[in-house]
Amino acid sequence: MNTIARIFALTAIAAGTLFFPYCASAGGSHEQDVLNPERGWYIARETDDLDELNEFRTKRNVTVFLMEANLTGFLTGPLSTAKLNEIDRAFDRARAAGLSVIFRAAYTYGDEADDAYENYNKNKNNNKFFEPTDINIILGHVEQLGNIFHKHEDILFNVQAGFFGPWGEWHSSYYSPGQNEPIRTQYQRQLINKLLEAVPQSVTIAVRRPEYIRTVAVAGSSSDPVSAEEAFGPSAIARLAFHNDALMSDDTDMDTYPYGKSQREAELRWVHGQTRFTPMVAETNLPSNYNNTKNAVETLDTINIQLLNCEYHPRVLGKWQHSNYKGVNGYDYIGLRLGYRFVLNRAELSQQGDILNLDLQITNEGFGHLLKKKKFELVLKNGSQTYRAAINEDARFWDKDVPVIRNYRFRLPAEIRAGNWDAYLGLSSESLPTRPEYSVQFIFANNGSWEPVLGLNRIGSAALSALTGGGGAVFEQIAE
Repeated sequence: MNTIARIFALTAIAAGTLFFPYCASAGGSHEQDVLNPERGWYIARETDDLDELNEFRTKRNVTVFLMEANLTGFLTGPLSTAKLNEIDRAFDRARAAGLSVIFRAAYTYGDEADDAYENYNKNKNNNKFFEPTDINIILGHVEQLGNIFHKHEDILFNVQAGFFGPWGEWHSSYYSPGQNEPIRTQYQRQLINKLLEAVPQSVTIAVRRPEYIRTVAVAGSSSDPVSAEEAFGPSAIARLAFHNDALMSDDTDMDTYPYGKSQREAELRWVHGQTRFTPMVAETNLPSNYNNTKNAVETLDTINIQLLNCEYHPRVLGKWQHSNYKGVNGYDYIGLRLGYRFVLNRAELSQQGDILNLDLQITNEGFGHLLKKKKFELVLKNGSQTYRAAINEDARFWDKDVPVIRNYRFRLPAEIRAGNWDAYLGLSSESLPTRPEYSVQFIFANNGSWEPVLGLNRIGSAALSALTGGGGAVFEQIAE
């Protein structure tokens, strides 16, 4: 969202169009909300405008922010050490605040971006451009940023391709044939391929139209979206995502899709497949019938939405806040379901000799899925003693609306003493295991509680009897 848009949003709030002191709730839902990583509402800020960053979690209920790097002033040469340090410090501050990052760089934001867009033809005729006219300078900037991307891979959730055009939105650029025209294919490929080199493999790169993914990833081969077999791997189709800054605005989402109802429906079907394993990040724009609450819920579910901008567009967000869907405030209904929403329906423990059984049922009731790899484990605690057993399962493959029903078996360690042990399920960051902010909290259908200090989900207690022989050297899952 640009500066003018942000001012408009604040004006709309003051005028009573909407009011949301928290991004996560309008206060009209009886359903349980949780603050989970890499999902939900997000807020966009530039790297030199981070005064509110420490309040995003505590006062806005946000776990992700879109980091906008303004590269104005670097049109003819490399990024300065000062600019690189500014971006690096922004990542450090995000980590300290317990946030994950979506990153976008552009050469125009704010008033300058408005000028670049609104006066595109005049500026072009006067040979005035707001971005480097040498593609190698842009590619060099990407290469410079690569070290920062790798350094902060643990909190970097997604990189938006950016760089081209006002706000980095890939239109009305020196590299496009005209105003509102897309970037020429050769430059699309050059920038995306450089980003694929510079960005860690675990991080996806998002482009502004689904067709751009196909241009780079599947040109000359199948046009199918990423498959489960390819998911999270090194191929381009597995690493390219889609972001939509005009979500549900009109028939084409402001030229995001080709014209025609059948074309829109075909693209949405393709997006549904691609976003099963890649993050769908978006912001709304023009109010329309497409973003009426009922229609919006259906579309958001179809595209597996992961994250939405909670500051833009205020008229669309206000429409949801003043609506009702299935007995719940429309804004809340949507917010609760952005990304994954794991409901723990059942977690029962039973002991058979030196074997501990865990009978588990989990349902993902969100619009999207878990897309950042987590460490899944069963934890037993009794006083100062703690035992952890890794569970061999990747929660990124838990499909929404399909119950995950499992029976896991664990061999208890021979040294474990009899008594009541608190039992926990952990779904935590592999690289930040001691930071609860990056661990996943379950919604408990029955008994259970979140332990915020531990970053674990307490599922009850296990009354363990003494082991009469047997037991393993360590507490571990038994491979089936």
